[in-house]
Amino acid sequence: MTNPDALTRLVTRQGTLRFPAYVPVTTFGEKYPLDDLVRPYLPRLAQAAMVSLHYARQMTERPGIPLMVDSGGFASLFAQARVVEENGLGILIVAADEAQERLSPFDVLEFQERVADVAFTLDFPAPPSMGHDEARRRLDLTVANALWALENRRRRVMPLYACVQGHDLDSYHACAARYAGRGFDGIAIGGLVPRISRLEEVLAIVDRVRATIPDKPLHVFGLGKPGLVEKLFKRGVQSVDSSSYVKLAADGRLWGQPRLRLPDASPPERLHLALCNLAMASQRSLPLSASHLLFGSPLWERGQHSDAPDHDADAFTAA
Repeated sequence: MTNPDALTRLVTRQGTLRFPAYVPVTTFGEKYPLDDLVRPYLPRLAQAAMVSLHYARQMTERPGIPLMVDSGGFASLFAQARVVEENGLGILIVAADEAQERLSPFDVLEFQERVADVAFTLDFPAPPSMGHDEARRRLDLTVANALWALENRRRRVMPLYACVQGHDLDSYHACAARYAGRGFDGIAIGGLVPRISRLEEVLAIVDRVRATIPDKPLHVFGLGKPGLVEKLFKRGVQSVDSSSYVKLAADGRLWGQPRLRLPDASPPERLHLALCNLAMASQRSLPLSASHLLFGSPLWERGQHSDAPDHDADAFTAA
């Protein structure tokens, strides 16, 4: 029997997510310092945060909202990465300097059960440019990893999402069909960012997966442009995640204001831009401590008088 609440909310140990939900991506460590500035504001502007396992391993303090932990399988697309099969499961090996980092479904699940409030299985994207045989191999290993995690998880109160990957519309459908009727708490679609220039294809994939598994929460990785998010929510997607809000801010840009660009923005100015971008995406109001420092401020006036040409609007096509 379908649980009607399953598509309206998700209960985690850190709190309840109410759908639809825009989930900002964050990182830990020293690579992206703007994320450290933004993170204290996330409880005001978002219901949860998404972090890749690679950055979650560098976490020293948890955010005050539910933490979604992705497997980091996107690293399989790096030039120095390999996907190998061991005992029927997919293992990711990434060369780093003179060492190698090895990531297995066991490594991912063991870490997630320690720190995650919502977990995603180890998947391997198959972009449109990939050969058919390699794409098929990666998709089979993606499914094998998901089914293994479902059978071997111990902290069953941690919601576990099975990741759907595909090489084309039919393979996305085939992948999702192998999860139908299983005990996953949700389904997540990956690999759509490289396809974003073909929006109709992206929406067709979402529709097919939603129709295949109509009774589980559906998450979409990496697509966070406000107009696109609205389309996804209308098609039955419960949640999305994106780092676009902070990437635009790091470039001195604000959603909805294509002429505004601050190429020499200071860290506080980038923080204010990031908060405005996130507030727009999540449809929440800014904290007063942030809003009065941007709108009507010298920063705003300086941006409004920017000589940025109209074609700078192309930057706002970020997913």
